[in-house]
Amino acid sequence: MRRAHGLARFNRRTWRRKQVQKLTENRALVQLREIKQGFARYIDRNFGRFAEDCSKCTTPCCADAQFVNINITRLEARAMIETLRESSKYGPDKVAEVLDRAQATATTYGLSEEGDTFEKTYACPLFEKGVGCLVHWKAKPAPCIQHGCYENWQHLPEAGTLRRVERTVARLNEQVYEKPVEFLTIPVWLLKINRENERQ
Repeated sequence: MRRAHGLARFNRRTWRRKQVQKLTENRALVQLREIKQGFARYIDRNFGRFAEDCSKCTTPCCADAQFVNINITRLEARAMIETLRESSKYGPDKVAEVLDRAQATATTYGLSEEGDTFEKTYACPLFEKGVGCLVHWKAKPAPCIQHGCYENWQHLPEAGTLRRVERTVARLNEQVYEKPVEFLTIPVWLLKINRENERQ
């Protein structure tokens, strides 16, 4: 899952001080879900048969604190929280549980908004043993969707499509919040969104 710092460079290079078309957060969340689900179908259809079955793995990548270094946008964090909150299966109690895990993860692995957040690794607080990713179908980050364990490197999904999806997500984020996209680790963004919600 480790990526170069291309997203941060994309952020600095592409932000323009001109007016972008404003998009409501709710509408953007719907578009974000459609983008992620379309990408998931593409990966499953073209590469899924070559990947190992994650459900049979005894050491899931998502729980490997030396491996996960996914950074997301504000909009993606909002989608994760809303997916859990609105779920008939999970709801507010699960949100609180995930936030507790996010806090423990941030403390344990020294995650913050400072420095090169792409250099930090952590175990994902959205992973639950026996369940997997709690936001798998509706709000999973694109790098997680693309990731899989492949026997042959020839079967790996190409990086270009992932980059296009991430650029689209970054543009959506800018349309909603009207400022340059900020990439932070999953635990940090979840905690930050929760603090903002509590102040409202």
